[in-house]
Amino acid sequence: MADLMQFHFYRFLRRATSGYLVALSFWAAVCAETPPNIVVIMSDDQGRWALGSYDARIHTPNLDFLGQTGVRFDQAISPVPVCSAARASFFTGKMPSQHGVHDFLSEDFADPDGWLNSETLLSEELQEAGYRVGLFGKWHADTAGWRPVRGFDRWLSYDEREAPWINQYLHAGTVHFSRDGEAESFTGVQAHFLSENAVDFIDESGEHPFAVFLNFVEPHFPFEDLPERLVSQYRPVAQDIVAAGGFSSIARPAMAGAVVDNHSEQLAQYLAAVTLLDEQVGRIMDALSGRGLIDNTLIIYTSDHGHLTGQYGLYGKGNGSVPQNLYQESINIPLIIRGPASWVLPGQVRDEFVTLCDVHSTLLHVASGEPRESVGPGESLIPLLQGMRMPTWRQYQFAEYGNARMVHNGRWKLVTRYMPDGKAEESWFDLAHPLKERFATPPPSEAQQFDLQAARDAFFRKYESAATTGRRIWDLPKHNAMERWR
Repeated sequence: MADLMQFHFYRFLRRATSGYLVALSFWAAVCAETPPNIVVIMSDDQGRWALGSYDARIHTPNLDFLGQTGVRFDQAISPVPVCSAARASFFTGKMPSQHGVHDFLSEDFADPDGWLNSETLLSEELQEAGYRVGLFGKWHADTAGWRPVRGFDRWLSYDEREAPWINQYLHAGTVHFSRDGEAESFTGVQAHFLSENAVDFIDESGEHPFAVFLNFVEPHFPFEDLPERLVSQYRPVAQDIVAAGGFSSIARPAMAGAVVDNHSEQLAQYLAAVTLLDEQVGRIMDALSGRGLIDNTLIIYTSDHGHLTGQYGLYGKGNGSVPQNLYQESINIPLIIRGPASWVLPGQVRDEFVTLCDVHSTLLHVASGEPRESVGPGESLIPLLQGMRMPTWRQYQFAEYGNARMVHNGRWKLVTRYMPDGKAEESWFDLAHPLKERFATPPPSEAQQFDLQAARDAFFRKYESAATTGRRIWDLPKHNAMERWR
């Protein structure tokens, strides 16, 4: 039956004359009768570089298999290189200058919660489409994360009422959770606990399609207490994967100075966390396979943003430097999607410029059976997943962080910082330079400068609000006590 459906679909494509949206509408009608289940696995602070597909010394066999039987996107980025803002963008489909979360949100900071009260969340849209929706692990797109968020039928996140914020990041030990608002503690390796609860939710879903958001805290700091059986694999090779040292024209904050003293151990722990996540991916795939669900489940693996683990001598993400950075290592993320044959043509490696906002749009497309008009810059990835050739796909990547904005075309990168007096400071980077982004470079030709400046301005005119724009970050509520632009 599936082969016959594919035959008719490709025959339709050959005859279609009105573009890929017509093809998508046809194929969506074919798929609408059996909406796929959804499993989104999101790591925390995982740079794209920290994946076996890009470095064979990093052990991620399950993720490698996921890519081989699905689609790997090699040019995926986060719209902002910091946790709360990136997760807010994922769940709203909007840029920070639209939804107003520009930095990480401190649970113990004085500002009020309710940052996303005026936004429609992905969870609400999926629930309305008939999905049973569960979140397991990190939320952090708002404060008061112990409180269940609208649109979720099951909520297992962290309880800041019971312990300070660092407790949620413990890879092993006793971690305090909130299960649907009720306090609960677990002692052990918390990644295992989250996976088990996600599988339990799948079993409870019955005839309803399920949407699981499995949000691990690995490989986020602290870089310690990962299983020794995994860390021991990386100690001999850590220095070869990312050597200690490095420099750039951006300063490292004083509090990060001690990290370099133990670079190899820190990196070995970080990579062990990646392999621990890989094991959870295998656990989830086995659970789906054993229940006969994997052929009708869309599985997405990604991260909230990238991470510097010694590159340029920095540790962290966009806030790992002073001022904040938009380095490629901070914004580049892994993105692998595997799914039913009706939605995904396996074995592809795509080089198109894509972002977390596109994943948001893709999930809405899958849930509704047709492309949806986006509230932000996201585009459905379904045509790419189905193997279509897309020469009109976007030519630029965009990101922002506070008062800083970035645009690049794969070669030339422009970072603009807007100052309190309204002036703009521009820095140019040649991504093909052997020193990468250690120093700003002379700008490209005037024509290329104009193209990137015009692309930046057009994009943010469309995807910003006067009340929440990062250009006026000093007029917005503070997110934490350590904002890099204050």
